[in-house]
Amino acid sequence: MKTLTLADLINEDELSELSARYGSGQRHQVTVDISAVAYDEWLEKMVRHPSRRGEVVLVIQRPDGRVLLHTKRFYPKAVFRLPSGGVHPDEAVLAGLTREAKEETGLDVSVDRFLGTVEYEFRNNRRRLPFVSYLFLLQADSSRPLAQDSGEGITGFRYVSPAELRQVATQLRELPSRWADWGHFRALAHDIVADALQS
Repeated sequence: MKTLTLADLINEDELSELSARYGSGQRHQVTVDISAVAYDEWLEKMVRHPSRRGEVVLVIQRPDGRVLLHTKRFYPKAVFRLPSGGVHPDEAVLAGLTREAKEETGLDVSVDRFLGTVEYEFRNNRRRLPFVSYLFLLQADSSRPLAQDSGEGITGFRYVSPAELRQVATQLRELPSRWADWGHFRALAHDIVADALQS
């Protein structure tokens, strides 16, 4: 089986172009310990049947400064988070960003700032697997979001202030055991975005 590395996922020329156009966001490198079950799920998506080379995290801000969160029918009750979506293996990051923003929210957005990457190393015992999230601050008007892809299972939206993203991160980290790996993975982007928007 192929050993996947971050170099397989990140096109450095593309990353330089994003930074030149939208600001050179920070590159955060983190290790996340996950269960064997969660590791095998990522291995399936990234190596055995690769469906993505990373994801975009959509920080959609409307004129009053608040940012959009969403929830899905299979999430734990009352859990909302920043929308995100996979970048296909042969897809440009900006193309994935545009596609996912439309599929998940139906909103017309414009890129305000590239906030950077989160470069993960998922770890389960001696096994290692990389993943990358690209974080973008996007601007939208006050139109009501409406998911365009019913397969996403999105059941609700709400807006929060940048400061409230820390509470979202805390809630994600405190999810019960069945959701613990997912919650810890998802929490980090919320802390990074809160830092970026409040600095």
